[in-house]
Amino acid sequence: MEGERPAGRCARDGTEGRDGGEPAALRLPGEVSESLTAEARRAGREEACGILVGRREPGRFLVVRAVPCENVAAEGMRRRRFEIDPRRLIEEERAIRGTGEEVVGFYHSHPASEPVPSEVDGTYMALWPDMIWVIIGPTPAEDGPRIRAWRLAAPRGEEGPREVRILPQRNTSGG
Repeated sequence: MEGERPAGRCARDGTEGRDGGEPAALRLPGEVSESLTAEARRAGREEACGILVGRREPGRFLVVRAVPCENVAAEGMRRRRFEIDPRRLIEEERAIRGTGEEVVGFYHSHPASEPVPSEVDGTYMALWPDMIWVIIGPTPAEDGPRIRAWRLAAPRGEEGPREVRILPQRNTSGG
């Protein structure tokens, strides 16, 4: 049913993946997290969306930047759904070819509900099962939006989405 968001299971550690060796943690630098939050606020009551670019490392995804995309869902649906123009995804994949970066996932906001995958989100996740899915929740007055990350627990999604632990920012000044 639209609007219902099932609870997910959290990965227990940064190395436990859906297939044993798949990334089960996400490193999301502060500046990327801040850009996602700002974009969700700008979108207001509509869902913001975009592409996550980075690398897959042993046991985790590393996001190096977020690429905002226009939500091209039908105008009346943008408060409950997002859709990224496939041409924009192709453009980004071409732009990063040969750079060592790759599309590692997608993000979108839930302006009026918790940052937990909806049934529709689960359908998208099944189409892109090797990706990370970041959802930005509504903004509580005291501490800003909540950001949570998800991926399918099994290759074909039989177990549904599993929450992926977001790792704290790593100190980049000394290694």
